[in-house]
Amino acid sequence: MKRNLDRILQLRELLEEVSRLDLERKRGEMLLMESAGENQGRLAREARADAVRILSEDGRTESWRLEMADIGILGWKEGRLRALAAVCRSTVERARNELLERRLDRRQVETLICAAEQLEKQADLRREQQRADEWYQQGRWLRHERGK
Repeated sequence: MKRNLDRILQLRELLEEVSRLDLERKRGEMLLMESAGENQGRLAREARADAVRILSEDGRTESWRLEMADIGILGWKEGRLRALAAVCRSTVERARNELLERRLDRRQVETLICAAEQLEKQADLRREQQRADEWYQQGRWLRHERGK
């Protein structure tokens, strides 16, 4: 039984490790998406500042229109990346919950192993005590017989 529990524990530990690695991978993807979204937002703010600068100068209306188009594209990219980051956040949360479930499974198996070891120790102590009791009883019986 102990051997089976050890195998189950090894499997649970492996599953927990796989879940942990999956969580780390998803967390990395989420951070990448968030970083890219922030970068797009920064680029949009810079483009907006350039457009304002161009508007303040006279006679350059064409480049102002290009800057406004760039702002729209960058804003769309930022929004899309933030949406992807939100999706990644939810997958990270699911992966985190899976990791916690795997960890709970592993700990339950560890508890079973400890309980099985305790029961085995108690059974060993009982057998040892029973042998000692039998030895003393046999020895006393033999001494009683010799004394007659």
